[in-house]
Amino acid sequence: MTAVRRGFLVVLLLLLASGATMFAHADPPPSLQQQVERWASDIGAPSISVQIVDSDGLVDDASSGPDAGAPFVWGSVSKQLAAATVRGLERDGLLQDDTVVVDVLPQAEHLLGDPQVTVGDLVRHTSGLPHDVSVTDDWTRRESASDVLASIPQPSGMGARGTFRYSSLNYLLVQAVVEQVSAGQYADAVRRYVLDPAGASGTITDPDAFTAAVPDGHVPFFGTSRSVDVGVDSAGLGYGYLAGTIEDLGRYASWRLDNLGDPVVAETGHGTAYGDGLYNEDIDGHDVWWHSGAVPGYYTYVALVPGEDRAIVLATNRYGEIEAERVAAVGRNVTTQVLDGSASDLPSSMAPAVLGTLLGLATALLAASGWSVVRGTRERSAVGAIVRSVAAVVVGGALIVGALIGVPALAGGTLSAMWLWAPDVTVAFWVLLAAVFVATVVVVIKSAAGYRKLRSRTAEG
Repeated sequence: MTAVRRGFLVVLLLLLASGATMFAHADPPPSLQQQVERWASDIGAPSISVQIVDSDGLVDDASSGPDAGAPFVWGSVSKQLAAATVRGLERDGLLQDDTVVVDVLPQAEHLLGDPQVTVGDLVRHTSGLPHDVSVTDDWTRRESASDVLASIPQPSGMGARGTFRYSSLNYLLVQAVVEQVSAGQYADAVRRYVLDPAGASGTITDPDAFTAAVPDGHVPFFGTSRSVDVGVDSAGLGYGYLAGTIEDLGRYASWRLDNLGDPVVAETGHGTAYGDGLYNEDIDGHDVWWHSGAVPGYYTYVALVPGEDRAIVLATNRYGEIEAERVAAVGRNVTTQVLDGSASDLPSSMAPAVLGTLLGLATALLAASGWSVVRGTRERSAVGAIVRSVAAVVVGGALIVGALIGVPALAGGTLSAMWLWAPDVTVAFWVLLAAVFVATVVVVIKSAAGYRKLRSRTAEG
């Protein structure tokens, strides 16, 4: 062997040895348990539970926090169970996808812009109904969905039938349809067609059991968590108020893998389709059916990947609208980790920017008002004082009234609903309105004082 060959061989052996050493010392990929613990810390969740299942049952699981084994509120994940219940009624010949809703629910005619809306339209969110939390998520309601329909006013902003428009009102009506055609309670129907076949008999469908068993959830509050005593809406079991442990949710997902069927879908216009209470999306080349769910203090997520015989379920007892995208990214990360081993960083929280803006404006207004008081009063004529006062009242009043009307409209709910979903933002909102009011009062008082100062000097002269 020549010296050149011996040298080449030595170099090759050294490279192989260094490569072997490098791989030997490379950190193994994080386990599901490690990832869940990290994500729980990232979003400040007291508890998170995750399960990976196939059609035969549990494949892997991980959890973090003291309440990981307690019931979670399922939120809009409940919609897919309502849709599966509808399909069960279809198999029994009690209902059809093209059944006209008002033929089953004549008391709902005033809610629908088009009298030809079908059950399939409700299931696929193509009825034209808008999303309006002012008539859903009523934690004082104990009537059935059928019983409350007559008292619900037609929501403003009705859309055209046939276009996808997500609305929990659709599934309140789905629940009412199920109650009518099954001639019983919705809870009995969802148990018969979904929960019992899935072996998820521990799922909570009774309001009294919900109140007794479901612990407080948690919402973001100025960088920490604030507990919220989550209530239940009896007319909302079909759209958001089923509850159960991660085991119940996993058993349902395992069963649904074998019972997904071939749902008729509506295009959402955002790269996904929607059918039978599930979004349908291509994720990393995989056909994924998924839906998330949220109520104040709770977030859940279910993703079905029939081609891989895998389903992912996640539940956490922390959720607020200000961090919606950040929490939702955890569910997407679990899905991609199962599909291809990848996970992305969570998006930044919007809370610092939103809260900082609101409180910064309030601070600036209060500081300007304080400076105006400290620097003394300028003499003003009667006309000048009146003009200045009226302008301040008009501008300040318009800002306050506009905010009280406009902000809830943009948020899609009332101020009381804002308090449940985003209490820190609501506090900052009220602080800003108080600052506007103070600034307005200071201008009016200073204008009046300026006029009195002018009159006093004139009288002395």
